[in-house]
Amino acid sequence: MREIDHQSEVPVYRQVAAAIRDDIQAGRFRPRRPLPSEVHLQQEFGVARDTIRRAIGHLAELGLVRTVPGRGTFVRALEVSVVEMEPGMRITARPASEAEQATLELAEGVWVLVVERPGREPEVLPGDAAEIRVE
Repeated sequence: MREIDHQSEVPVYRQVAAAIRDDIQAGRFRPRRPLPSEVHLQQEFGVARDTIRRAIGHLAELGLVRTVPGRGTFVRALEVSVVEMEPGMRITARPASEAEQATLELAEGVWVLVVERPGREPEVLPGDAAEIRVE
């Protein structure tokens, strides 16, 4: 069980969130992969389930994780691909194929953006780690 200081001025859920954040930054929890279940985290930290939910909510506010109802909580990609719109460019969104899920290391249910530029091969980007800019 991981240690939490119940006497600290830092709320317990923030201590749990900080520990999970450290695990994400250290690579223990990989981008686009699910976090362990709430029950597992509850046992790991020895805290109430509501505390785990508050910690995950805090991490979501920080943009480190996202929760997909019925599927779990996933670590967000830390690197974001920026696509600047150009004349003649087309961008479409669609569910990732199984091959794309494997190649891009996507969790099930993550969509991709297909970026098509005139005269170039289409580029496929993870939808949860791409930003489209229109100037």
